Amino acid sequence: MVTTITPVVHGRRRSRYTVSVLLHALGATLSAAALGALLGGAGRALGAPWGLAGAGALAAVALLYAAREWLGAPVPVPERRAQVPDWWRTFYSPPTSAFLYGLGLGFGFLTHMGHGTFAAVAAVALASGDALLGAALCGPFGLVRGLSVVVGRLGGAETEGAGELAALERLAGGPGARVANGLALSWLALASAAAL
Repeated sequence: MVTTITPVVHGRRRSRYTVSVLLHALGATLSAAALGALLGGAGRALGAPWGLAGAGALAAVALLYAAREWLGAPVPVPERRAQVPDWWRTFYSPPTSAFLYGLGLGFGFLTHMGHGTFAAVAAVALASGDALLGAALCGPFGLVRGLSVVVGRLGGAETEGAGELAALERLAGGPGARVANGLALSWLALASAAAL
């Protein structure tokens, strides 16, 4: 997927590359927001918000994933250990396939997830019982995931495609990512516990 969204695929025209990156980020943001809206709506159908019980459950989820980040606790992340379909890049134009790849990645749980932070945010969207709030909570995940192709280039990729993918993996698995996710999850656990 990353090999589709590189300047080399778009020739010498930087504007084509920029359009593909923006379409990729747009697709990821739209699908993440749609997932958040679905979760918020499902929560509403299930009677959310759930008061103290909901706050306790959110604190527990955030605490578990914080323990995963800080201590290496074996807490599974809901994911599908696959990526988006490779054939899209050969069948569709680079901008179209970039948008479709963004749509696939924005749903989060349908692809590989290295951290459990989105699972905790999705739990908040569900517990909110509000589709609009769910979309607002999950949409930024898609935006950041969509723009990660640029971060891979800035993260020291020496070659197109494979180098960018290696740079992304290095950044996502590094101590900085663990600390950032651990801090976010710890804050969510404390905020949820404060509501008890």
